[in-house]
Amino acid sequence: MPKPFAVVVLQQHSVRLVGVRINTNLHQAPQDCPRLWNDVFTPRMPELSGKAAHLYQGPSYGVSVFTDHQGLAFDYWAAMEAPEASALPAGMSEVTIPDGLYACCRIPAAGMLREAYDYMYDEWPNSPGGFAVQLDMPCFERYDSRFFQSGTHDVYVPLAPNQF
Repeated sequence: MPKPFAVVVLQQHSVRLVGVRINTNLHQAPQDCPRLWNDVFTPRMPELSGKAAHLYQGPSYGVSVFTDHQGLAFDYWAAMEAPEASALPAGMSEVTIPDGLYACCRIPAAGMLREAYDYMYDEWPNSPGGFAVQLDMPCFERYDSRFFQSGTHDVYVPLAPNQF
């Protein structure tokens, strides 16, 4: 049976991100997160990138940090890299992706994000070559120019320590 997604394990370096945040849950996220991107963050991207929103093609990030595992609630940032010295624009906050080992899942087209996360947390860890994931660390999506051309983007899920 073919793998539904290509997954590689890699070392991720720490990245400081700045953006807008909401608290949502797995049931509301399909509505809340696109609204955050489209209505709130995209119009404000020029404040961080120095480019018109329609000219900036990444990288940008969607970062999730669980706040209540039983209630399936999490903080979600639509964000992008910002220089260390930059002050936070009003209404924005920062989040850091910690360095460590992550499983990177390539999503070949837009609209497959939920399917990819389900695979990475529920199926991949139990598959041959899979590893246990770490639930108390941020996971994230990374969007770059490929997303704007074909919908391709990546999901990074932190791996539990002591497996290597």
